[in-house]
Amino acid sequence: MPILEDCLNSLRRAVDRIDHEVIVVDNKSSDNSPSVAATCFPNQTVLTNPVNKGFAAACNQGAAAASGEYLLFLNPDVQVDKDGIERLLAVFAHRDRIGLAGGRMRYPDGTFQPTCRRFPTLQNLFFSRGSLLTRLPGMSRSGKGHHYRYTLPDYPQTTIVDAVAGTMAMVRRDVFEQVNGYDPRFFLYLEDTDLSLRLDRQGFANVFVPAAGGTHYWQQGSNSGYLKRNWYHHCSVWRYFRKHRPGTSNMMLLLLLLVVNFLLGLVIPRSKRHL
Repeated sequence: MPILEDCLNSLRRAVDRIDHEVIVVDNKSSDNSPSVAATCFPNQTVLTNPVNKGFAAACNQGAAAASGEYLLFLNPDVQVDKDGIERLLAVFAHRDRIGLAGGRMRYPDGTFQPTCRRFPTLQNLFFSRGSLLTRLPGMSRSGKGHHYRYTLPDYPQTTIVDAVAGTMAMVRRDVFEQVNGYDPRFFLYLEDTDLSLRLDRQGFANVFVPAAGGTHYWQQGSNSGYLKRNWYHHCSVWRYFRKHRPGTSNMMLLLLLLVVNFLLGLVIPRSKRHL
């Protein structure tokens, strides 16, 4: 799997001067990912699951097998900058009560890839990833909907944000354990937003760190098709609102909007940069 091999090779360069351990969780992949991982890091730990447990459960599984003071969660389709991990660690050394610290992601062409976001509400949900409103004239995240912007823009310096994507995110082990890690009920998507919210409620600040980053080959680390990923995303939005915003004025309206958006998404062409 070239994407995974490139990810692990970049990781090897990034941790060259750092005491580290590498744990790869294979969620019943259909390729030779475990052997690729073993070749790149001969002394690593490879956990192979007989079934796909989902992203959140796999992250918890890897965290439980780790022994370090800090945990770095990294998608297999990310190539980490050589100094990316050191720069994330530096944030923890200079700031107190940090929750998740996320790096700045780039598309393969070098342009900024937004990954941080506000906590979901019924209003900003209309301008979230996958919402059809973002594809209508005049209603993009930079247009009329900027007051309800869900996905956050680029920042020139380390900035406190609501939610940090798990694409490349670091957290102290004791803090991660204090909030009981990722919620495994989120099979895919919003597990990082859920974790960010629980950290925020415990008084920890989630931060975007532009000095630390990498190139994210969006959705190339999974063989799941668009239909399945879209289904998981809509289910996770519903689960998030039921868990954290059960008092939302009209949950039936939310359900209807999610169903309509999912069905229309099957017939309306999607953007190549689906963020």
